Amino acid sequence: MKTILIVDDKRVQLKTLKRGLRTKGYQVIEAISGKEALDHLFNYNHIDIILTDYAMPEMNGIELLQKIRENNKSIPVIIMTAYGDKDLVIEAMHHRCNGFIDKPFDMDELLEEIKNIP
Repeated sequence: MKTILIVDDKRVQLKTLKRGLRTKGYQVIEAISGKEALDHLFNYNHIDIILTDYAMPEMNGIELLQKIRENNKSIPVIIMTAYGDKDLVIEAMHHRCNGFIDKPFDMDELLEEIKNIP
C-alpha cells in the first residue's frame, strides 16, 4: 500500500482528499503547512508521494518542493493549484516537480496523475 502525504492549509480539502484516496487503497498522512509536511517527511520511514497545494501561507508549494529536493531527490511531488499560470508550471518543473493538477479536479483526475508517476 502506497503512502501519500497531503499538504494543504484548508482542512476541508485535506479531509476530502484523505477520504477519497483511502477508499482507493492509499494510506494517507495529512499536513496543514509546509513545515508540518517537512516534519512528517523526516519522521516517517516511508512516504511514497507528496501531494501539495501551491498557495499556502508561510511556505508555498514551490518553496516546499525546493526544501524537499534539498534532502530527497527522488520522492514524487505533485502540486495542486487553482492558478493555471504557465510560469508557475515552468518553475515547478525546474525544481523537478513530478506532476501538476489544476483545481478543481475530481478523484479520477487525481488518480490518473498519480498513476502517471514513474
